Amino acid sequence: MPSVAENQPAFTPMDVAVVGGGLGGLAAAVALRRAGHKVRVYERRDFNVEVGASISCAANGTQWLHAWGVDVPGMLPCVLMKLVMRDWESGDILNQYNLEGYEQEWGHVYNMFHRQDMHAGLLKAATSEEGEGTPAEIVIDHICETVDSKAGTVTFRNGTTIKADLIIGADGIRSAVRSEIGIVADKKSAPQTCYRLNVLTKDIKERGLVDYAYEPAIQFWGGMEGANGRSKYYKIVMTPCHGTDVVSFYCFMPTELTEHHQEGFTFAEAPVADILKGKYDELDPDAVALIKNSIERMPWRLYVHQPYETWVKDTTCLLGDAAHPMMPHQSQGACQAIEDAAALGLIFSPSNPQFTGSSENIHRGLKLYERVRKPRATRVQMASARATENLNERIGFTSCSPSSELLRAKQGMLTISEMNSYRMEDHVKALLQETEV
Repeated sequence: MPSVAENQPAFTPMDVAVVGGGLGGLAAAVALRRAGHKVRVYERRDFNVEVGASISCAANGTQWLHAWGVDVPGMLPCVLMKLVMRDWESGDILNQYNLEGYEQEWGHVYNMFHRQDMHAGLLKAATSEEGEGTPAEIVIDHICETVDSKAGTVTFRNGTTIKADLIIGADGIRSAVRSEIGIVADKKSAPQTCYRLNVLTKDIKERGLVDYAYEPAIQFWGGMEGANGRSKYYKIVMTPCHGTDVVSFYCFMPTELTEHHQEGFTFAEAPVADILKGKYDELDPDAVALIKNSIERMPWRLYVHQPYETWVKDTTCLLGDAAHPMMPHQSQGACQAIEDAAALGLIFSPSNPQFTGSSENIHRGLKLYERVRKPRATRVQMASARATENLNERIGFTSCSPSSELLRAKQGMLTISEMNSYRMEDHVKALLQETEV
């Protein structure tokens, strides 16, 4: 970062209010705590209802966890080494993409976390007495009702009103903060819906089922037009997590087949019969047996969102799914939220005191945040929507060699290199120098 000019004001720590205590909100709390600010996170519910599904964290996300001093081993990651594509009916391997040189090339491994483990690790990093910065405060049972971005206040449904120098809306795809600052969601129901479910490795072993947990791989079934008129919207993504104690499934199907029309966090568990319908009756018997022995089966309603014109109003900004909700088919949702948090930590660091001290300065910092993050996150968002229709758009498929990476880049597709070689520090520095000129 540029050195502080003599006529610049001294760095002024901010009071930061993060609305939403999910992965993105906690990542923001960690990043801004490390940057020297006082952070409070307001969450609408208790954390004991976090959904237990797997979360992908490629090198572009993992690097920030290490930079912030998060206890990554304590989050019980499964380090990804392969992408395996299987035949829908037989389960035979169709293609396999090895990632054995991934860490050497990109500096960090590709982690698969159980969502609850990742959440607990970020929560610990945000609130622990250990580590740089003032521990963040977590306030639960606070549902955002109104936001006055000019006054810097948030009023909650329980009648509490708080004031902050910086307000971050990290409250998901149905963001109340986003609505309150006048950004209208342009969305439509996706043609594909999903059920998230888990199988315990101990149950797999006890019941003599096929054990995929030993292999550090993402396994795919379907995703392309298939035999007997099978839609490309039938797809399964499966990976071990929580060490190797849990095998996590994402089971996709055409939306018209679902019995559920709400997103599943606190809803009743879906019966197996709701999943094993349509072309699932033709699925690989080994995969069917695992699904029949699953637990925590939750519906996940999917939407295709168009990019928002802005993420910023006054001293309020959006982050993660509130800013760039995306389909899950690039496995970058968590990483992009982590990158958002990292950008805020870099911009509002002691190296940039010009972005603290007044609402005008903070607003200028947020406009820089938008310049840094919006183009990249929007590109991933659009690529994730395209991958719904064309599995070959997914990062990693046909992009594990220099020649295929080059071809994908020429075709405008995302590449592993584009995601992992990006250096946000350099990007922020370049924009700051450009502004000074």
